[in-house]
Amino acid sequence: MGWTHGGCKKKGHLDGLISLFEYGDSSVRKVIDSIKYDFNKELIPRLFKKVEIEIGERFDFVVPVPLHYYRSNWRGFNQAELTGKALATKLPEVGFENLLIRKVNTPQQVKMLSREKRKRNVIDVFDLNPEIKEIDLKYKKVLLVDDVFTTGASMGECCKVLKSAGVEVVWGFTLAH
Repeated sequence: MGWTHGGCKKKGHLDGLISLFEYGDSSVRKVIDSIKYDFNKELIPRLFKKVEIEIGERFDFVVPVPLHYYRSNWRGFNQAELTGKALATKLPEVGFENLLIRKVNTPQQVKMLSREKRKRNVIDVFDLNPEIKEIDLKYKKVLLVDDVFTTGASMGECCKVLKSAGVEVVWGFTLAH
């Protein structure tokens, strides 16, 4: 079910990655595209009803990769946030927190073909959510959630912010890779 790419284990990057499905599977791609572009957010909890999740690592928080509020308002939801909330219901004793914000409205990653453009697109666009400053993140373990993992640019940048705030372990969780 999950895999960890060797490059993801570098300091400041993800400590591991769990993905439920292969994005190359056309039926998986159709479901994810339907969620994002046809606004079928009700598909997310339905996916989690069909899937049993066993994660060996213990986490303190499930944290979604944030959308900029313009895009979130346009879509009406953040698919990573809904995925994270559905996941958190499957993991006992794990809190759900919007620890991060996206402070810059960048072009969509999906429209960029090269790895380098994707990486440049998200440099310094994430920050800690100022509304959660009272939460002590030192030595915490976070499960960072997004819909799809391609180059890992967004998750990598989020991971840097979390680790600079004291988070000890950051694993990624996606619907597909």
